[in-house]
Amino acid sequence: MPSASNTVTMRFINTEDFPREFQNVQTFHTPTLNDAHSRALWQQMQAQLAAQGRTVLHPAWAWLRLLALSAALALCLGFAWQTPSTTYALLCSLPIALVLAQFAFLGHDAGHRAVHRSGLWRGLLGQACMTVATGMAFEEWFERHAAHHSHCQNEQKDPDMEVSVVVSLTEGALKGRTGLARLCARLQHWHVWFLSLLFAHSQRHLSQWGVLKQPLHYRRDLAVLVLHGLLWFGLPCWVLQVDASRALLVYAVPLFVLGPYLATIFWLNHIGMPLVRPGQSISFLEHQTATSRTVLSPRAMDWFFGGLNYQIEHHLFPQVPSIRLAQVQPVVQHTLAKAGVAYNGRDFRTSVGEVAAHFRQVARAAR
Repeated sequence: MPSASNTVTMRFINTEDFPREFQNVQTFHTPTLNDAHSRALWQQMQAQLAAQGRTVLHPAWAWLRLLALSAALALCLGFAWQTPSTTYALLCSLPIALVLAQFAFLGHDAGHRAVHRSGLWRGLLGQACMTVATGMAFEEWFERHAAHHSHCQNEQKDPDMEVSVVVSLTEGALKGRTGLARLCARLQHWHVWFLSLLFAHSQRHLSQWGVLKQPLHYRRDLAVLVLHGLLWFGLPCWVLQVDASRALLVYAVPLFVLGPYLATIFWLNHIGMPLVRPGQSISFLEHQTATSRTVLSPRAMDWFFGGLNYQIEHHLFPQVPSIRLAQVQPVVQHTLAKAGVAYNGRDFRTSVGEVAAHFRQVARAAR
């Protein structure tokens, strides 16, 4: 979650202000590389990155980062719980949201084995970052996320393309929609920006609901979610004698800040990019490069994006630590350019414009 503006918060975009080419229609990618050539290109990049030391893991750095984030979260929560001023408690929502985002980014790296190859240590770090801190059940979330990587932009198999009543991500999602769902689709190019306020809440509850539906399968998630509840409610209410309404406010409000922040990152990754047809024969390299968008931004913005601005690089090499993806980018760009494969790199404003234009185009199709 690539020139950038000085903020990573979504804002209203009038797509009529953008050139015609940004107002793209939904397209399906037509493969141009055969499997053998594609595999050779990927292996060439992998060997080059390994020779440069870009694939080496640094778990000690990740655990130190976890300690620093834990200390920052403790300070923010302690102040928000104990301050007599509700206004000050609300102002803590911004730093809490930023810290939770960093926990999620670190948990994301853990899920992809970009910190530990070992399943035990990977699970411990992922559960600490995702489940305990953010309330996103780590194993349930990563099962869906792994499916997203395998079936990116496949409407039938990519879990990230599953749509609700209130928004349609593609023209294909409009099929069979009537009544309220159709009305929402017609207006989504306006209300989707308001809905971003609920994005973090929806991701948390989607994950927790997935655990509750299969408690035996996700028994570790279920057990660790108890620790999440103790951290956010048991500690303040039972130990620190904080009023339950204050604990609830501190738990819920930061996610309204976190929602637009994460939506800004995640929506730019794939929305509006070409789809792949179910059952289509397409190589791994071409699949990941054609369906992903890298957001070209100053290196200073990498922290805010959690490294996910390098989305093409991440999809090609998910086990590379996110802090290394900026160093992976030149290798990927050079190799793809030499092979004549398109590299979908956009600046921040253009990326937002393309996403906004896509929402508008689907809304127009719904009419």
